[in-house]
Amino acid sequence: MPDSILYWKGCMSRLRTKSISDSTMELFRRMGVEFKTLGESEGCCGSVLLRTGQIEAAKKVAESTIDRISSAGFKEVVTACPGCFRTMASEYPIIAGQVPFRVRHISQFLIERRSSLEGKFRRTDVKACYHDPCHLGRHMGVYEEPRDLIRMVPGVELAEMRDNRSKALCCGSGGGVRSAYPELSREVARSVAGGQVPDGVKLLITACPFCNYNFKDACSGQQIRVVDLPELLLSAWRG
Repeated sequence: MPDSILYWKGCMSRLRTKSISDSTMELFRRMGVEFKTLGESEGCCGSVLLRTGQIEAAKKVAESTIDRISSAGFKEVVTACPGCFRTMASEYPIIAGQVPFRVRHISQFLIERRSSLEGKFRRTDVKACYHDPCHLGRHMGVYEEPRDLIRMVPGVELAEMRDNRSKALCCGSGGGVRSAYPELSREVARSVAGGQVPDGVKLLITACPFCNYNFKDACSGQQIRVVDLPELLLSAWRG
């Protein structure tokens, strides 16, 4: 039985936003967290299958994933992807029965270890804004943990989007929209970034690889920089 946690990267962080998974793993190393990954055998959690109504296919993926993780002896799974988090923690029990391991979002995992993070960050003077991901916020009720982590970085002035928490607007990439209607997805992201972000904000912080990817694409060439939560924390780490 491994004493380490399983870090579940998710499809986006494995294939398109590798900086998020790289930053997450480096944070774990600097904090002394023992972790492992499934490497190339990780696969997809099945979230997209559920969002597009392919329940039986999603059930097979869920059962296979549960078997791989539990047979490896892991009792705790941590992921930086809210879609994977929601699917495993909330929907696997419904479509595939009992899940014999705990699943948490990276923000929940890190805030429980805030004593290991206090005093670790250098001053970073910037006005920032946090975007609540749909899966993480409305569906899983995780609102304060990402904000509390952001506030641990000295100098970050955290502003709120005009609609936030349970009223936050979708980035436009979920539910298969980014794949099926990429330009519509970009338009939504541009609209949110342009109409929801307060004046003077230079840094848009996401807590979701999908949101991060879509906002970065939509905001390319603009005056606002987009980073994901683990990227922010690692970039501000002293030394």
